[in-house]
Amino acid sequence: MLLGKTFTYLPVGDVGYRLNLMAAVFAAGAVTVFFQLILLVTKRTTTSFAVACSLAFSYYFWASAVVAEAYTLHVFLTGLTIHLLVKWDKSQGNRLLFAALLAWGLSFGNHMSTMLKGPAVAFLILRGLQQNRISAATILQAVPAFVLPLTLYLYLPWRYSADALLYAISHSDSFGLGPSRPHDDRWHVGDLNRIAIRVIDIRLQVGK
Repeated sequence: MLLGKTFTYLPVGDVGYRLNLMAAVFAAGAVTVFFQLILLVTKRTTTSFAVACSLAFSYYFWASAVVAEAYTLHVFLTGLTIHLLVKWDKSQGNRLLFAALLAWGLSFGNHMSTMLKGPAVAFLILRGLQQNRISAATILQAVPAFVLPLTLYLYLPWRYSADALLYAISHSDSFGLGPSRPHDDRWHVGDLNRIAIRVIDIRLQVGK
């Protein structure tokens, strides 16, 4: 949402067009990152180009690249994290590890499935410890790079508390304004409540 707000300042089209443009920009960034990642691993430009094109023109990725959703940003940050980790694993310095953890932390601010990368990150770090490429002190120094992006979540209570009406509606469970039952296609009061909250939230965040 914060990145979306930044894109709304672009002097092109309307707000919807600008947010869709954001998705396209991160989709292009994701394709570029994966091209660099495959090139780093295989050292073959043709293979890297073929893989990047396969991603770019795949049905679901293309569909996500033309709507204002979190998916292309998620793919971009995932690819960036993996690329930085692989590059760090092949290098001698630790700056790339810090950058990878920073990208990983930013991913948590976009999509919680990011936690699935945890085992891979832990494996590479532990292998670095076993090979004496990094020390426990280095890992402790890298922790702030991961934690700092997580402070973006502090924005949520601050933003909601700034608007009493939105805060009251989003925390209300009276008059049956609860979640609808799973696997039920009928409309419930809770559904209308969530739609209203979403509309108010978008209006406050994006504005005109």
